[in-house]
Amino acid sequence: MTVTHAPYRREPYVRFRTPSSFIDGKAAAWTRVSVLLHWIDDLGRAHNRWVPAENVRRVARDDSSWQDPYDDWAFYYPGAAAGSSPERSSQELLPTAA
Repeated sequence: MTVTHAPYRREPYVRFRTPSSFIDGKAAAWTRVSVLLHWIDDLGRAHNRWVPAENVRRVARDDSSWQDPYDDWAFYYPGAAAGSSPERSSQELLPTAA
């Protein structure tokens, strides 16, 4: 079985559906049937688990609940200056009214 890896610091963001929740992270590697999901939990612990590919879908970096602080910014935001975060409108930074 062939295992594919994304270039370092350019791994795609994905969302994994569990029976009771979702986990956002990066696809560190994948096959036709499995994805090596990498994420950091709320306590700062790193996790790497092979999960069924059918329960994984790709998401944009900005839509992920976790973002890797060491991302290659030029890859994810081609128009942004190296080493800086992309510009966001004040509307995006404010919580929405419930």
